Amino acid sequence: MNVERLEDAIDGLESRLVASFSRELHEFRESLTAEIDKLNERVRDLERHVKVRDGVIDQLTDDLRQSRADITALQTRVEDAEINSRLPCLIFSGTAMAPRRSARLGAPLINQTSPGAADAAAATVPPGSGRGRAPGTSQSADRQVTAGPGQSAADGGRARSGARVGDREEREDVNTLVVDTLNQCMPGLNLSSADIDRAHRLPGANHRIIVRFVRSGEGSLRDRIMTRRMELKGKDLYVNESLTKMRGLIFRSLLAAKREKKVYTVYSRGGQVFFKQEQYGTGKRVDSLEQVRRLGYTVLER
Repeated sequence: MNVERLEDAIDGLESRLVASFSRELHEFRESLTAEIDKLNERVRDLERHVKVRDGVIDQLTDDLRQSRADITALQTRVEDAEINSRLPCLIFSGTAMAPRRSARLGAPLINQTSPGAADAAAATVPPGSGRGRAPGTSQSADRQVTAGPGQSAADGGRARSGARVGDREEREDVNTLVVDTLNQCMPGLNLSSADIDRAHRLPGANHRIIVRFVRSGEGSLRDRIMTRRMELKGKDLYVNESLTKMRGLIFRSLLAAKREKKVYTVYSRGGQVFFKQEQYGTGKRVDSLEQVRRLGYTVLER
């Protein structure tokens, strides 16, 4: 009897425990499922967000790629336009292009007074005296005499300054220097000032002068000079094309490689830069600094 009651008690306890565990397990499972669902929803939200962001990034990447392509195309167009604008220009340098000062005024002729002496003589005439003034006395001398001390000094300073400026402006005729030098160094060239659009000196050493010719292209004097430039050897006169900033850097970088015996020669033609690795090799055109690097040469600093 007692055994049966004990067994019934154990069975009842077991049933209650199983029911309790089942209930708690069910609640835990429901809670866990709810949390997992929440996490899944967050993951889906994140995936949607990432997808949207990926789309934005892809669009920005495409825009950036297109912008770079547009910038490269614009840089190429600007470079080509600058090359074309520089084609009529040549740069001459060397001792042959050293400045030549115009001769000073000679001594005055007999019975004539130099301008400085006339001014000095006029300055000795007392103010208000009209007698005794030489007929050739300038009006500026009269003003210096009748003006007050301060104004006289200022006028004198301006006169001296103007004389210095005029001296500099009349000191050298670059066009005539270029015409005379080239005709002397290249017999039969028949260059005249009418063939030159404009010319002026460039800053720096080696007496550089940039000349823009009226015409360029096949048969022009500009191209004839470039064709005959080898005749200038030993005459202290050098001729180069006017290159763009990038082409100039390419040229100098390849010239440095030539000094290191890595290339045979470097030259320009039509505003483009070429080089030969061997004496009888084929000239290769270099269009970018990256190409210089790919060839294994060092790009000089800008």
